[in-house]
Amino acid sequence: MGSVASNLDMQLHNQGFQGKDTQSQPVLRPRLACKVNIYSDRIILSQDGRDFEFQINGQSGEVLQKLFSLMDGTKTLSELQQKLSPDRPEVINTIVRNLDEQGLLDDVAQLRVHSGIDTLLELEDLTNELLDKSVEENPFWKLINSTAPELPINILYGFAIENYHFLSLKRCFQSPVLGFQSSTKIRYLLNEFYSQEYGQDKLVIEALNVIGISHEELTDTMPLPETMAMCNGLAFWANFEPLFFLSTLGVLADRTFKNFQLYLRTCEELELDSGFIDPMRQLVNTKLKREQENLTRRIFQEIPHIDRETRQRFRGQTYLFIEMYDNFHRAIGQYYSSTTHLLRRVSAI
Repeated sequence: MGSVASNLDMQLHNQGFQGKDTQSQPVLRPRLACKVNIYSDRIILSQDGRDFEFQINGQSGEVLQKLFSLMDGTKTLSELQQKLSPDRPEVINTIVRNLDEQGLLDDVAQLRVHSGIDTLLELEDLTNELLDKSVEENPFWKLINSTAPELPINILYGFAIENYHFLSLKRCFQSPVLGFQSSTKIRYLLNEFYSQEYGQDKLVIEALNVIGISHEELTDTMPLPETMAMCNGLAFWANFEPLFFLSTLGVLADRTFKNFQLYLRTCEELELDSGFIDPMRQLVNTKLKREQENLTRRIFQEIPHIDRETRQRFRGQTYLFIEMYDNFHRAIGQYYSSTTHLLRRVSAI
C-alpha cells in the first residue's frame, strides 16, 4: 500500500500549483480493495472483518457511490477528479488519502500487461548476461580458448562424450511438452522443432567411433553428475514449469551452437583426426544451426500474458539454470583433464 501513498503525495504536490511537470510522475489508478455496502444513510466498506462507515446525505451520497463504483483501477486519480469534482479536486484527493491510510486501496498504476514475448526477451537478456559472465570465468572455456599445446586432449573427447549423453537424454525433457495443452499452434511448433533435432546424437557417435568408442560402449557409460543434473533440471521444468522450460530453448540452442563452433576451432588448431572433426562439424552446420531462437519467439508470441509473480519466479529459475549449465562445462574440464579413463562404465561398478 505504500506506493499508493507515495504516488498520491506526488500528485497532491503537483496539483498544488507548484508549476512542475507531472508527465514524469507515476500515474495513480486507485482501486478499492474492499467490499462496498450501500445503505440509505451510510456506506460501509468491509475488509477482513473490519468495517469503515461513511455517513451520507443527498449529493455527497451520490458522489461517493459514483466514486466507489469507478475506483476499479481503470481510472486515474485525475480522471476521477475531472468526472466527479472538477471544481474542487482536493475533495477527491482527501477521500483517496483517507482510504489509503486505512489500507483500503490498491494502486494498479504500475501494473503492466506483460505478454509472453515481453517476458521471453527479458529472460533472454538476463540469460545472455549470465552466460557471458560464465564463459569468462569458467576454467573449461579458459582452457578451450587458450588452445595451448598442454591442453589435455581428453578434455576435447570428454566434451563430445558428455554432449552425447545430453543429446541422447533430450527425450526425457522434450516429450513432456509435446502435448502442451494451452495452444494447438504451440504444440505444432514444438513437434516441428523436435523433428528437426532428430539424429544429433548419432553424429557424435560417429565422431567417437573414430577414437575407438562404440555405441555399445557409450550405452554402458554413466554421464558426469553435473550432466545428469542439467538433464534432470530441464526434465523437471518441462513437467512442472513448461513455459520456463520453453523459454530456455532458444538461448540454449544459440549458445550450444556458438560453443561447438569454438570447440571445433580448437580441435582444428590441435589437429585432431579429421574423421573425428567432420561429424562434429556436420552437427554444427546441419543440426545445431537452425532457427531455434526465432522458433522460441514464435512460441511466446502465442502467450498473451504472463503475470508478475510468474515472471519473477522465471527470473529466479534462470539463475539456477545458468548455474547448472556452467557446472556442466566446469565438470568436463575438471574430470577429463585428469582422468586416464574416458568412459565411466556402469559395468565396472
